[in-house]
Amino acid sequence: MPINSYSLPVNQLLHYQPGTNKLSPAEWPNYQELGITAEDIPDLIRMATDEDLYNMQDDDFGFFGENSLLEYAPIHAIRVLGQLRASAAIEPLIGLFPKTENTFDNDVLFFLSEELSDVLSLIGLPAIPPLAAYLAEESHDETKRVQVIDTIKRIAFVYPEHHPDCVTVLSRQLKSNQENSPELNGHIIWALTDLKAIDSLPLIEQAFEAGRVDDEVVGDWDDVLLNFGLKTSTNLPPKSPPKTSDQQPTPKIVNNQVAVNDHESLNKAQQKREARRQRNLKSSSK
Repeated sequence: MPINSYSLPVNQLLHYQPGTNKLSPAEWPNYQELGITAEDIPDLIRMATDEDLYNMQDDDFGFFGENSLLEYAPIHAIRVLGQLRASAAIEPLIGLFPKTENTFDNDVLFFLSEELSDVLSLIGLPAIPPLAAYLAEESHDETKRVQVIDTIKRIAFVYPEHHPDCVTVLSRQLKSNQENSPELNGHIIWALTDLKAIDSLPLIEQAFEAGRVDDEVVGDWDDVLLNFGLKTSTNLPPKSPPKTSDQQPTPKIVNNQVAVNDHESLNKAQQKREARRQRNLKSSSK
């Protein structure tokens, strides 16, 4: 999408400021001071999903000077959509989840994952059904499904009046504990525990009894009861002793080439971050 297709006031976000500092929604700039209103939501959605803007980070650390802030425009647009509680943006934003799967050397995509959860939690109740549908779809990457679990939990904290709706969605997914992976069940139980959803305890117990919970994620059944305040640490039985060395799982074998590739990727990511930091310093000093 051509950059010049954006007009005032939304086009101000194209050269606004670096947008990859981790900020809570309360710390975001007041973008509406730029004159942006609900009438600009269609343009903001276009900017939030603009592939040209996501492709601004190139291999030789280009885009210095006047174009140096373009890559951050989607982050700013997404934040504004959250501030405007733009329900029309829910599906387009959920459609960005796959972008956050490969974020190793891309700062914008690295922060995008957190920003999406923050924005969808601000939009609140209208986001719950689409998020529930995404969570229920087994073909989606499990890391993204865990992100959805966390987003639904955040909605309950931002809007306590919607706590029952969030608990209902998570409990419904836990009913499918046989189809879910043990890890996914663990994350659901973790969220329900944080939400103090005591009515979900029978479902949680069923998942544990079926052996469908990864205790490395959430602990064991006694730990859950402890977190709900239904047991104390003094009346819990001692934990089993740790596995002996001959019971440990076989360590992952990493050959030299894998180690070299990982080292090169890390160096490249560090170089790109340092180049971006220097670029931002130059932009700020103008």
